[in-house]
Amino acid sequence: MKVGWLIDADLFDHYRDQLIAEIEKQGHEVHLVSDPKPGYRWEDEGCSYRDAFPKDMCVVSHGDIELVTRVAREARWRPGAFGTVENFACSSYFTHLGEHLLNSDYIMLPFGELRRCSDFLFSTLGRDETIFVRPDSPLKLFTGQTVSLATFEADYELMSFYEFPIESLVVVSSPKTIVGEWRFVVADQKVIAGSEYRRGETYDPQPADDLAAYELAVAIAQADYQPDPVWVVDICKTDTGSYHLLEIGGFSFADLYSCDKEAVVREVSHVATEIWKSARA
Repeated sequence: MKVGWLIDADLFDHYRDQLIAEIEKQGHEVHLVSDPKPGYRWEDEGCSYRDAFPKDMCVVSHGDIELVTRVAREARWRPGAFGTVENFACSSYFTHLGEHLLNSDYIMLPFGELRRCSDFLFSTLGRDETIFVRPDSPLKLFTGQTVSLATFEADYELMSFYEFPIESLVVVSSPKTIVGEWRFVVADQKVIAGSEYRRGETYDPQPADDLAAYELAVAIAQADYQPDPVWVVDICKTDTGSYHLLEIGGFSFADLYSCDKEAVVREVSHVATEIWKSARA
């Protein structure tokens, strides 16, 4: 069965053409979409992505998180998107996958409480007078970062610069040294593709070939907690040689780096087709 793939024309330029070629090679349909032209908004009737495929067609989107969440919310297609945002919040999946977490020694609290609780946080979780802070939300209004006791006020103001709501949760943990990072795509509880994307401080996407990272990803993929039928798992290796879950994310808004595009298109299209058939049964 033909699956429609809605691809963000403004993202993933390092593999977008390869992905499009593979989609077409496997007999599926591709439509590229860009942000609305000046003067128009996604909310306007007739915006390009809504006209990409017939209503109720089997479609998978892959692009900017704003586009993906709109596709999911409007439910014009099935499945439309693999990116149930709330399931990828730390407060959602930590309780299910905590044993594998890199930041297993964590405290969650409202962002606005960081300043008041700073002494407690540094004394409890600090290492060399630093702590690690990241948003609970996968939307990442600011990037997870190491915060120093000496520069705490400046670091706090920088995070506040992005208009991060003071009521929103953040995760605070001890800082760790990461020497390698991998991304694996999970479909129907199976790891279907993987890519190393960082080695030390170097961004260097290449096919995954680390058995320990793969085996941990498989264990996580087979867990009872399934945030979506298709999702991504990020694994990291620390300077002590241990492997951990760095985070999970939504497939539709995740960078695929050097993951095998043939396997991704084949397996994701298959899962999407099964969901579409079930919805029509």
